Amino acid sequence: MSDGWVLGGGKPTPPAGPLACVELNSAIGKRDLYLRENSTDAGAIKQVFEEQQYAVAHLFRWAEISEFLARKQRAGETPLIIDAGANIGAATVYFAVHFPNARIIAIEPERGNFDVLQKNVEGLNVRCVQAALAGAPGRAKIVDPGDGQWGFRTAIAAGKDVRENDLACVTIADIYAQEVKPGVFPFLVKMDIEGAESDVFTGDVSWIKQTPLFMIELHDWLMPKAGTASGFLKTIAHEPRDFLIRGENIYSIAHQLG
Repeated sequence: MSDGWVLGGGKPTPPAGPLACVELNSAIGKRDLYLRENSTDAGAIKQVFEEQQYAVAHLFRWAEISEFLARKQRAGETPLIIDAGANIGAATVYFAVHFPNARIIAIEPERGNFDVLQKNVEGLNVRCVQAALAGAPGRAKIVDPGDGQWGFRTAIAAGKDVRENDLACVTIADIYAQEVKPGVFPFLVKMDIEGAESDVFTGDVSWIKQTPLFMIELHDWLMPKAGTASGFLKTIAHEPRDFLIRGENIYSIAHQLG
């Protein structure tokens, strides 16, 4: 583990119930990854570490991306990664292993997932944010459709529906405003937010032009006729970017990396 890495998100609340763990052997050393038994956590870990759904080294343009990162590192710059819909942090840890110089913001709305996420990223350069990713600031509610711990959704709360314990909404533009500064540059956004992408792309989408690599799972398959993908497709259609499909995800890579 590299010197100077900091605890992500403060001291976690111990998750309710016993946790199992799997040991990861990685470039940053051996590391335990915690999960809840009889849950969807094992499936999330399998998608990330066995099926390699967020692997970028297989990409035809990987040599170019790697050289871009190396050039930035030689200039003393740190890549910023946003993991939106972080769940228990499997993808967050994956990114930390494969991009050990990165600063990572992990966004997860549901409290049980968030607690395990915090435990899984202890000691890494990760800031955990319990919030709903959205197109504008506001408040949101957790919706449980019964699909397990990886299926929680968020719904924007407005007017009389707003309650004191509702989640805060965060936007990628606001995160960039906070985190991107001299020495820190946007690199990668991963988005798996169970249909809430329909709201995200109604807001400020200027961050797309700043983001070399973008990974998104669209959810028209899960919510037929809801149009959850339409905002993304309209936003991205005229951008000079490449599009690839790997597993459940669409990869979007800027023609010019910066």
